[in-house]
Amino acid sequence: MTPNQLVQRTFGIARRSSGRAARLGRRAASQGFGLVARVRHLRPSPKPGMDDVTLARKVETEIFRGADSPKGTVDVNVVDGVVWLRGQVERPEQIKRLQAQVASIPEVRGVENLLHLPKTPAPTRADTPRRQQRSRSSTRRPAPRPEQRVSDGHSSELAPEAEPSPREVAQEGSGRPPAPLGARDEEQG
Repeated sequence: MTPNQLVQRTFGIARRSSGRAARLGRRAASQGFGLVARVRHLRPSPKPGMDDVTLARKVETEIFRGADSPKGTVDVNVVDGVVWLRGQVERPEQIKRLQAQVASIPEVRGVENLLHLPKTPAPTRADTPRRQQRSRSSTRRPAPRPEQRVSDGHSSELAPEAEPSPREVAQEGSGRPPAPLGARDEEQG
């Protein structure tokens, strides 16, 4: 081996070693950055202003991500941030897993699980045994509606009297008389 070959071989080994060390350093740095990001995003905060339709699509994206997920047999509805799961799944652990996945989404305020197994009655059907029935009133009370107020810009008093309903107007016999056949509006004339 000539002295020139010996020098080239030595510098080649040094170059390869320094390249491997640089790649190993970059890999360690990127793995560390990834771990920090993962820890920081373990429990993300809810996004403000998400409406029910957007939340329903987000829930569907999360729970139907896997290839073995029950996409065709589970229905997702959202009302006021509460997710309703309806449908049929094959195994009891799927019911628990889907409910846990939905509950882990930060924007979800609550989960109403109405999933059932094959050949078992759905929890909301009328022929379901009473102890298995679940309804909205039995699990979550709706918030009371605020009183309607009339705003004239200065006071916040309640409206003195509402307009009568069509049924009340019909019972009194008052109201607008029907137009005669062939009548036309004065504006069209």
